[in-house]
Parts: sequence; structure tokens; C-alpha cells
Amino acid sequence: MDKNTKYCNSLTAYNRLESREVAVGNVNFGGENPIRLQSMTTTDTMDTEGSVAQAVRMIEAGCELVRYTAPSKREAENLKNIRAELDKLNLTTPLVADIHFTPNAAEVAALHIEKIRVNPGNYADKKKFEEIEYTD
Repeated sequence: MDKNTKYCNSLTAYNRLESREVAVGNVNFGGENPIRLQSMTTTDTMDTEGSVAQAVRMIEAGCELVRYTAPSKREAENLKNIRAELDKLNLTTPLVADIHFTPNAAEVAALHIEKIRVNPGNYADKKKFEEIEYTD
């Protein structure tokens, strides 16, 4: 990084950096939109009832995006049930699947919810957290 590159415009004055607007479900992020409140559930994603109940509490508290962990295709598939239950309650808050190590879980989750969050480094090292050097 260039030594003249700034991480922020000012250390004392609030100023949002320009960003590109993106839509996640029915909520727009970035650009001129307000900063959005999101949180991640602590329930087991296979516990549909508990996961829905926690999401309802989060949404009622103002959460605009709800994240679930989907470590395998099984949890990713259950996101379909969670989304269906929230839809029955007329709660259209976007859902996000946090995916680590299992790209095929991302493919399954993408069929049922609004966003996938991946850590691409996890796919390269297969849970070993080894250092891999890439060459041209």
C-alpha cells in the first residue's frame, strides 16, 4: 500500500467513504443508504424453530439482515425451512449464509436465501490453515 493512502479522511470528523450500492433481498446497502444493522444467530441452523424465533427477536429489535452459519450442505438445505417460516410471518428481512470450507454448501444455500458470505481463503487451505504461496 502506498504510504500516502489514507484509511479514513479524518481521525476527528465523521465522514463516510464512498461505496457502491448493492441490494440484498429488499434492502439496499452502501452508497447513500443508511448504515444497516445486522447480526448473526447463535442457534444451531438445524434447529428451525429456534433459528426462526431468534431471527424474529432480532428483527423486532431492528436487525435488517440476519446471518446463519451453514457449515455443510445439510444446514444450507435447512435455510429453506427457516426462510419459509419467516415468510409465513411476513418477515422479508434478508438472510445470509456464512459459508466456510464447503463450496457446495454455498450452492445449496443460494437456492433458498438472499446472500452468501464466503471466506475464499478457507477454500484454498481445506481447514489446514497452512500457508500457500501462489506463483504466476
